[in-house]
Parts: sequence; C-alpha cells; structure tokens
Amino acid sequence: MGIRTQILLSYLVLILLLSLGMWFVDDWIMDKMTASNLIFAEEGVEAITAANNRLAAEILTTYGKYIVEDKAADAATELSYLLKGKKTYNYEELRRNKLLRQVAVQEIRTPEGIAGYTIVYDKNAINVFHPDKKVEGVNYMLWRDQYPEMWQLLNRSLKEEKVAGYLTFFDQQNRQRQRYAAVRRVPGTPFLVAAVVNIDEFFLPTQEKIRKASGEFVTKAKQAIVNHHGKMDRMAKIAGLAAGSLFILLASLFGVYFAASISRPLRRLQKGVKEVGEGNFAVAVPEKGVREVVHLARSFNQLGQQLLDYIAKRDFIRDTFGRYVTQEVVNKLLESDGALELGGETREVSVLISDLRGFTALTADMEPAEVVAFLNRYLGKMIEILTDAHAVIDEIIGDGILAFFGAPEPMEDHPVRAVACALAMQSAMEEVNARNRADGLPQLEMGIAVNTGEAVVGNIGSERRTKYSVVGAHVNFASRIESYAVGGQVILGPSTFQRVKDLIDMGETMEVKLKGVPGKTTLYEVTGMGAPYNIHLPERYETLTPLAEKIPVHLQRISEKIVISEAAAWITQLCETSATLTFEGELWEWEDVRLLLLDAQGREIPERLYGKVTAVKPEGENRVEAHIRFTSVAPEIYPIFRRALGLG
Repeated sequence: MGIRTQILLSYLVLILLLSLGMWFVDDWIMDKMTASNLIFAEEGVEAITAANNRLAAEILTTYGKYIVEDKAADAATELSYLLKGKKTYNYEELRRNKLLRQVAVQEIRTPEGIAGYTIVYDKNAINVFHPDKKVEGVNYMLWRDQYPEMWQLLNRSLKEEKVAGYLTFFDQQNRQRQRYAAVRRVPGTPFLVAAVVNIDEFFLPTQEKIRKASGEFVTKAKQAIVNHHGKMDRMAKIAGLAAGSLFILLASLFGVYFAASISRPLRRLQKGVKEVGEGNFAVAVPEKGVREVVHLARSFNQLGQQLLDYIAKRDFIRDTFGRYVTQEVVNKLLESDGALELGGETREVSVLISDLRGFTALTADMEPAEVVAFLNRYLGKMIEILTDAHAVIDEIIGDGILAFFGAPEPMEDHPVRAVACALAMQSAMEEVNARNRADGLPQLEMGIAVNTGEAVVGNIGSERRTKYSVVGAHVNFASRIESYAVGGQVILGPSTFQRVKDLIDMGETMEVKLKGVPGKTTLYEVTGMGAPYNIHLPERYETLTPLAEKIPVHLQRISEKIVISEAAAWITQLCETSATLTFEGELWEWEDVRLLLLDAQGREIPERLYGKVTAVKPEGENRVEAHIRFTSVAPEIYPIFRRALGLG
C-alpha cells in the first residue's frame, strides 16, 4: 500500500470515529503518518548512502591508481633527465643533492593529507632514496621473508618494464588495509622509482563525509516530520473545537495535499532509481516539495552525474588501454568472461616484421629527446597503417615492429592483407623521409618480411602479467628472413608467396641459407599489388657507374653487431644505393659490413657507411669482388660519392 493511500484511509477513519472522540483519532492519525514518513525517508537515505559509498570507492580507487602510476612515471622521467650520461653513481653524493632528493622523494596527497610517497632503489634492490633516511642503503632482500608481498612486487620490477600491484598491511589499530604501488624504470640508469599509497585514503574520507551528511539529513528530516506532526495536531484540535464539520472537510483536503507533497516526489525518486538500475544514468527528478525531499532529489541528481562521470572515466581507461594493444584485443578482453585466462590456440596467421636499417648508427650523435621524436614520427605512420589494416601489433622493440594478421578474429585473406600492409608501409617511407629532410634529419630505410604459417596465439605470461601474443616456428622464420631484406624491400617467405603469387608484382628471388633450416630457402621480393589495393613501390635505379679513380676504404665484417675482421678494399663502381668493391680476404653473401672512407692522408673519416653483401665473385687468387647494397649512409658521405661520380 502506498503512502498516499494510507494517509487518505487514515483521514476516512478520523471522520467515522469523530463521534467517538476527535482527540483520540487526531493523535492516532498524526502519529501513524509521522512514523510512516520517518521509516520511508530513513530507508531511502540509507539506500542512496550505500550507493554513494560504493561509487565513491570505485571511482576514487581508479583515480588513485591513475595518480600513483602517473607520479611514478613523472618521477622516472625527471630522474632520467637529471642522471643521464653518468657511468657511475656515488649514492652518498646523490643523497646530498637536494634537487635529486626533492624529485626522488615526493609526497602523494589527497585533499585530506598525505596518502603516500615515492622511493628510489637500484637494480640490486638497494634503497637509494626514502622518506625515512634510516632505510636508505638497506637491501630489500633482507625483508623478503618478513614482507613477501613487497618482495614479490620488487623482484618483478627488477625484470619487467612496468609493474603495479597491491600490498596488504595492518595499521596502528590492527586493521587490515591495502597499499597500491606502481614501479617504473628510470631510462638510461640502473634505478627504479616506486610510488606507494594507502589506496583507501582516496575514498574513506569521502565515505565518512557521505555517512555524516546522511546522518545529518536523516536527523533533520525526522525533526521536520515531528515538528510538522505537532503543528498539525494542534491545528486539528483547535479547528475541531470550533467547527467539527468544517474541520473534517478541511482536514480531508489538506490530507490529500500533504500526502501528494510527500509521496509524489518520493515516487519520482523511486521511478528514477528504477531507471538508473536499467542503465539510464542521465535521469533527473524535479527538485520540488519540502526542503528535505528537495535535498534528497538533489542528492539523487548528483548521483546520476557522478555515474555519468564514472562511465566517462571508464571509457577513457578503455581508450587509453587501446593505445597499448589493438582495439580488437581490447574488445576481446572486455567482452569475453574468459578472455584473461592464460593459454592459447593454434591458428594460421601471417607474421609481419619490419626493422630500420642502420638506425643505431644514424642516431648515435643525437640527444635522447631527438631520438624519441625521430623514432615516433616513423612509428606513428607505421602504426596508423597497421591499425587500418586490422593487424595486431605484438611488439615494438626500438625501431623494430612485430605484427600479425588472422587473430584474435578470424581473417580468411590474412596473407593478402599482410602483404598489402607491408607494401603500404614501404610506400609511406617517402612521406616520412620528406618530413625528415625538411627538418634536417637523416633518411630512413626499412626492410620488411612477411611469413605465413601456424602459430600459437593467446594470453602468454602469468596471472600477474599477461600479454596477448603469437609464438612459434613461423614467427622465428619471419625474423630470420627479415634480416635478408635491404632498405626499401618487402621479402616474402615461401608459404606467403604461394598464397599471393597471382596478385603481386614480383621483384628478385634469392636462395639463402637460414639458421636452423635444412638446405636452402627461396625468398621472394614483392614490388606491388593490383586491385583493390593498387600499391606499387617506386622502381629502384641501381645502375653502377665505373669510377675513374677507385675509392680506398676499410671494410669491416660485422656479425651480431660485433666487428669480426677488417681489411683494405677499393670501391670500383658506385651509385647512390650500392657499390662494387674489390679486396683480398674472405666474405660471404648476406653478411653485414661497415665501410670506413679514407681522406687524402689515408685517415678514416668519422662518418659511417653500412651495407649488406648481396653477391660475391672470386677474382683470382684470394681476391674477391663484392656487390654491397647500402643500408645506412651518413648524410655527409653523399657529397663525396657525387664528386667521385663527377656530379659536382
């Protein structure tokens, strides 16, 4: 039975029992109405208070974690800037540096006060900076048995790039609470920054305010209802003595009005709560009625806005997560109950691996900030193309990219998509290099390999750290054939070639010996693809011009980025992308080499030239002629080549 019906029935009883005693009936009705109003108001406030507390905990915990992770990242960036370039570190001198201590040890605050702090330790788990200076210099390994959760988190941080998690502890009142910690490496140093907070400091004060406000509201509402009861009781008695019949009429009318003023706003609130339960967080109720009901309606409307803010922050987190993994993987994780379970499935995929040629040498003299901006320009364009092609970007390691097609959602034409994407990436390098030239930066060259085959795709890692990735022999095969792609080339493995051979424009083929693969393997260069992609790489003009005067160089053979031998050589034929040289010694096809040009006095000039041997031909006893495809050329070398070719 609704409150309005109950009040009206009470007034009818008053009329029927008026002859038996107006005083008794008046007291009974008013007491009954007051008790009902008090119960209804108290239950409504308790329900809204509980909802507010839950939302406060969820929203402010998410906010607190974001603040902690952001604080750790900011401190790591600032420390990297202050400590860059150092080869050794004197911890005592570092601790005496006020600026370093100010950056390393920062307070993490909430509106109520200090909730946590940042600390710094090194890769050997030795504390370098701590708010409690007594702890500085202590090796955390000493505490791994006493604080196992702390040690597990710290041990992970020594191996992983980014780490975050919870730690359980007991406060001075012996209450179990949780700390949240986020750890970030300090780039270019052996140090790590940890930001640690008592996570409930973000929401307990707010919940206490909500409880206090709710208690005050209930008290005021009760007092208002009681006061109103007393006033109505006196008015009814005086009116009854003056004119009983008139009182009955007026009391009935007033009962209808009073019941409506209380029940109508509460019914609106009830309807609004139902709509919120159905997902309509934008619902609002009129703020009308008695003051307490108005306050209740206002609190309800504020709750709706808080829910909308929560949804917006949730979507923000979802979009931010999408920057670290592809949208397909984000959707799979959010929409599937079992998406986070460890394990995988065997799936045929096409793997794409790209890598810049000579990037380390090109950026050796750049500042770190310049290297990052230079690299991000290239990666930004490549990631845009991969995302548009619905590739899953598995890994970005420096200037290298590993992506795959055909998972998590099935993709029947994944070999075609992968090859088209590789051609689009290679075509986009002209745009990237045009912007580099405009900024006075060196030109980049990229090699790409695509291979198709069965691999294991799924969640790989542990319960604490999981990655959606691809592993298997065909991934390793793609990595090996990528090393044979020179700048500007797209190389296909045999299985990919068989799937797309009727759709592509062929370049050269090559027979190579791959590590771990018996016999020789045929690799295929692709230079274009027809409709609907219509992508064609520009033709490379590599006509070698015989030189009137040979250019003396020192030839260094490189294996696994280590110089294994050096010999004198002479460039006899040259173009801007390759050269022919002769020398005495041993050299193999597809080896990486570095050429050091000499000045007029026979001294090595500092600029470097890197290349890959594409052909070797004996020329008499112990003398070899080799064709070198350039993979990285310092900008200062091009004028030397143009003068040698008689071009000015």
